[in-house]
Amino acid sequence: MDDETGWDEVLTGVWGPGVRDAVVGRVERATVGARCLLVCTLHDEGEGRHGWVEQLHHLVVEAIREETGADLDELGSQAAWTTYEDVWGLLAERWRDGGTLATVPLRREVAATACLRQLEGLTAQAAGMDTGRHPPQPLWLEGRLRVDAAGLRHILGTPELDAPQRLAVERLLELLDE
Repeated sequence: MDDETGWDEVLTGVWGPGVRDAVVGRVERATVGARCLLVCTLHDEGEGRHGWVEQLHHLVVEAIREETGADLDELGSQAAWTTYEDVWGLLAERWRDGGTLATVPLRREVAATACLRQLEGLTAQAAGMDTGRHPPQPLWLEGRLRVDAAGLRHILGTPELDAPQRLAVERLLELLDE
């Protein structure tokens, strides 16, 4: 469908690597504490959970709107949606193999898994666990245990983290840093 508002031309006229990178940065900041969503959705896009794919879709559309002022849902032209595909492609490049998630050292996987199994709710999500399953599952990628150390450090700064969860998070971070 053609756009008669002129936003297609504005969007495609300003679009480039700098704008794309700014949009990707917005999406990455919006998923701090929920990086499993990025990794699981982008690792195998054909197998991604519908809810997570939809959630990431909305984050990308919103980030493009915030960065450029263009609302892709209203535009609908293929030229405008090429910007969306550009963002999705860079996110996939950065996150399909785990992005910035820490790889747990081989001899520490058992101890790390024990700590992860103690985590609940937002703490489990912040660790990069697959909270779409019950109980939440540690994230294994390409045969290696992955943990979101940045998400764990972020949640340590929250006052609502109870003592047992705090101890598990601190131990996990020690296992990653030792």
